[in-house]
Amino acid sequence: MKTLLPVIATTILSFISAQTGNPLKNTEWKAPNGLVIYFTKSDTVKLMMDDQLITAALYKVRDSFVIWRDFVKSDASCDTSIRGTYVYNIKDSLLSFRVVSDRCEERGNVIQTLVLTRK
Repeated sequence: MKTLLPVIATTILSFISAQTGNPLKNTEWKAPNGLVIYFTKSDTVKLMMDDQLITAALYKVRDSFVIWRDFVKSDASCDTSIRGTYVYNIKDSLLSFRVVSDRCEERGNVIQTLVLTRK
C-alpha cells in the first residue's frame, strides 16, 4: 500500500498537468455557420465543414497563446511556412481568438472573428 499511493499520486498529477498545459487538446468546437474545429490529441487542428476537411494546421499552446501553422495546402490555407500567434480565451464553453501576429492576414482576419462553442 505504501508503494501504491505514490504511484497513484504521480499518475494523477501527470494527468492534471498534461490537461492544464493544453486545454485545447482533444477538444471539438463549432461555429454558428457549421464550421467545426477539432484540436486532436497530438499537435494537429482540423477545420471541417459538412464532414469535409477544409484545411489542417499544426498548433502549439503556450500559456494563453496558440501558435498556428497551416500544413495542408488548399484554397482555405496560407503559405505553410507562415506562423500565426493568437491569444485564445475560453469562457463559459466559448472559445475566441485575438491576433498577436500573423503575416497571413486572411487567416488572422477569419480566426479573430470566430466565436466557437464546445461540442
